[in-house]
Amino acid sequence: MQFELTGKPDPAMLATALRPLDPGAKLALDAESGRLEVLANASSEQVVAALRQVGYTATPLEHDVHISGGSTCCGGCG
Repeated sequence: MQFELTGKPDPAMLATALRPLDPGAKLALDAESGRLEVLANASSEQVVAALRQVGYTATPLEHDVHISGGSTCCGGCG
């Protein structure tokens, strides 16, 4: 699932917020655009709530976008 975040995302804070939901969660962040991909055993609503608790507004993206390091890579950027 992918989200657009408000503010300047801090990767460590994001990881700390999501760790209680799923200790094995994987995150890919494009800090410049504020886009975050979360691969976790949690619902979108749970992720949004966890991020809200640490001060971020997260809006789920309707369509997946390529986030460097994320799983949406089609291999066509090269």
